[in-house]
Amino acid sequence: MASYRAVLRTPLAGRTFIAALVGRLSYGTVFLSLVLACTQATGSYATAGGAIALFGLAGSLLSPVRARLIDRHGVRRALPPMAVAYALLLTLLAALTWRPGTPGSLLWLVAGLTGAFAPPLGPIMRALWSDLLADGALLQRAYSVDTVAEELLYVAGPLIAGMLAGLAHPSLGVAASAGLVTVGSLALASSPAARSDARERSRQAEGADVSRPSTGVRPETGDIRSRAPPDSACPFW
Repeated sequence: MASYRAVLRTPLAGRTFIAALVGRLSYGTVFLSLVLACTQATGSYATAGGAIALFGLAGSLLSPVRARLIDRHGVRRALPPMAVAYALLLTLLAALTWRPGTPGSLLWLVAGLTGAFAPPLGPIMRALWSDLLADGALLQRAYSVDTVAEELLYVAGPLIAGMLAGLAHPSLGVAASAGLVTVGSLALASSPAARSDARERSRQAEGADVSRPSTGVRPETGDIRSRAPPDSACPFW
């Protein structure tokens, strides 16, 4: 247990990790909230399923583009606009689903656009772990803490979404997801651990192992990856 505490006691690690967790909680709440909100607004599970499918499809297909933007311009420059655009579109979805009668085609369009801007907070945090921790044993423990915490978020997120839907309105969960990703992303981008100068990162990478850059882009996928072991779990969010 002392080694795991040492991970979070590392300078900047606790602050950065908590910020990332707040933002990633948004992904735990948004899917169920969107399903319930779209179903209540349209009366059709098929329409709600189509919205979720387009949301996820756009997020997956454009993940290399978002990763390249962050890798090229740095977390501090690329993440805030991406997160704000994503949050505003989520807020628009919450407004569109607050009352019944919204056309399903409009929900599909906005859901697809929303997924296109989803910030990759999970890969960013895993890349930052490799910058924060030089010790190999601590780095492995950091990846373990990160994976367990992410799994817990996907357990707690639907519970929060269901509670908001039962006590108030399903669209409130969508709006809450927008707030979480905004707060978490801006806090993560403001952390000193998030280096904003892409040229500085490039110079450091040239002096280090160029085959394994600390926050580089995998040429075959364009996705941000940390220096985790090849068999480590690295989900998209």
